[in-house]
Amino acid sequence: MIQNRKRWCSIAITTSALFTAVPAAADTDLGIAPLVVTTTKMQTPYSVSSDPRQPRIGLPAQDGGAFLKSVPGFSVSRKGGTSGDPELRGLGGSRLNILMNGTQVSGGCSGRMDPPTAYTFPQSYDRIEITKGPQSVRYGTAPAGSVRFERDAPGFTEPDTEGFASFTAGSWRRSDLAAGVTSGNEDGYSRLIGTLSTQDDYRDGDGERVHSAHERWSSHAALGWTPGEDTRVEFAYERSDAEAAYDDRRMDGTDFDRTGYRLSATRQNLADWLPEIELVAFHNDIDHVMDNFRLRDPGMMTMTRRVDRETTGGRLSADFVLAPTTALHAGVDYSESEHGDSGPIMAMGDPIAGANFRDQRTEKTSEFLDVGVFAELEHDLDERRWITFGLRGDYHEAEVFSDDYSNVSAGATDHSSQWSGFGRYEIALQELPLNLYAGLGRSERAPDFWERERDFRLKTETLSQADIGTNISTARLEATLALFHGRYSDYILITDEGASARNIDAITNGVEADLSYALSSALTFNASAAFTRSRNDTDGTPLAQTPPLEGTLALDYEISRHRLGVEWRGVARQHRIDPGNGTIYSVDTTETPGFATLSAYVATRIFEGTRLSVGVDNIGDRRYAEHIQRGSADLGASEERINEPGRAFWANITTEF
Repeated sequence: MIQNRKRWCSIAITTSALFTAVPAAADTDLGIAPLVVTTTKMQTPYSVSSDPRQPRIGLPAQDGGAFLKSVPGFSVSRKGGTSGDPELRGLGGSRLNILMNGTQVSGGCSGRMDPPTAYTFPQSYDRIEITKGPQSVRYGTAPAGSVRFERDAPGFTEPDTEGFASFTAGSWRRSDLAAGVTSGNEDGYSRLIGTLSTQDDYRDGDGERVHSAHERWSSHAALGWTPGEDTRVEFAYERSDAEAAYDDRRMDGTDFDRTGYRLSATRQNLADWLPEIELVAFHNDIDHVMDNFRLRDPGMMTMTRRVDRETTGGRLSADFVLAPTTALHAGVDYSESEHGDSGPIMAMGDPIAGANFRDQRTEKTSEFLDVGVFAELEHDLDERRWITFGLRGDYHEAEVFSDDYSNVSAGATDHSSQWSGFGRYEIALQELPLNLYAGLGRSERAPDFWERERDFRLKTETLSQADIGTNISTARLEATLALFHGRYSDYILITDEGASARNIDAITNGVEADLSYALSSALTFNASAAFTRSRNDTDGTPLAQTPPLEGTLALDYEISRHRLGVEWRGVARQHRIDPGNGTIYSVDTTETPGFATLSAYVATRIFEGTRLSVGVDNIGDRRYAEHIQRGSADLGASEERINEPGRAFWANITTEF
């Protein structure tokens, strides 16, 4: 049976996202789940699941990109203090599909000031699910994989109220607040969640100020109706806004006004062969303003620009039981987005006059339509061997209404069909606490809005990739290893310092690993490593914006109701670069030296359901910069990279009820 196989996986091979090898009695005494010391660990070699409210080493993340940086294989392109662009295995942007509770929230800025993860405050979600590589077709066309920020639907059988609250304070006047409350009974529920995050400009390891201050707030309200234990209907409304200073460009983001609506309906146990069917419809509207006079001195010239993006979509999916050992998940999804742009507006004189630019009307510049049909089949060969297959077909259509797109004029259209699929074989060895898997996947995607701005007539991009991996689980050891080899056909490379784009062929290889080993009942050793090596076959050069080798080593010690730990992170030098080329969010400029940092934390249970964590990051106050970024600090020297924060102190208190 499929369910039996899943039970075996969870018992025999799953690495908990919050695993620490300490006695169960100690966890019960502390009253909280074990701490994540090094990273969010892989559930299997191709998937990760994590609870974003559990304490972990390092300053708690204020957006989705900062959270993903703790997962092996992820890097983040820094712009300032927030809104970094995440990439997995060197692939980001539209190659990494980001979903927020099943809906798409694509950023509005043509310069990627607001990637989708900029609109997520991790602690406002219950789970973060990650699939690495082309190992699923359920969540769109995504060569790198998918990241899903999920809120679980409450299930009340009697009147009750539950909730959480979290507050973080840190260096440079960092202040984060997140709180949520859910009340309901067997007939329905209501949920309210609010977040607020602020920080001043931070300083690097040399004490130099980095233009990076930000302020962001969000709100979420939902009403659910449960007329029966197998039926749920929910309507959700979201509002958020922000302003953020960016050191890597000539303007800051002074308005990220987002409004979102979501309607979902789920019905379970309709028949023995139809255990669940779900319908989701959504609409997101982003109104974004950028300028050079609200958060910085504009000099002689004030500049501003207003853009907006409306996205409407939906998804219908169902689970089917075809046989006792065979299950099918199938569905259709749809999205349509419309872009508007005021164009750049400049004026001489008093910067305050620029405030009137906020009301500048935008003109419709482009429209995109995507429709996909998918099916994913799971079949148990026996209780220790299973196979999974998936097939997806997508239709993409793009139309422009201005002359701002390269190589075409207003009225140009393009449409194409893409095919994606995968097959995976998994086996749990009876003699050893070991799980092995091998997968072969293909993911094809159409050029996105940012790439088409640079060349509207780009070809579709295809990744064919082989993945193999293993998990091992014993009483003292949890370890996961993943290896991959991929070939790109018509990879979309951004060229000319970000101004143009073209198709190339490329090859990528990589490895990811993590482990936790219990040295004793109180002391645990943790480690992780990630390495990607990619090549531009067309030009015979390294593939631009490939992250270097990095790894972590950590010790976690637990005694009574207290825990403490230390983590070392090391990143190698990256000399394999292709200057002037890269991605929609960053380009190669210079080689980057290696570096290492040290962080530490202490955590304790204050009382039942409430925990306090205190930590310090970059203890040595090291001056360093990550390789993945645009590579030029606009407010500094033209070739100077944006440095990471220096020594940072922080404290977090979280309570759940």
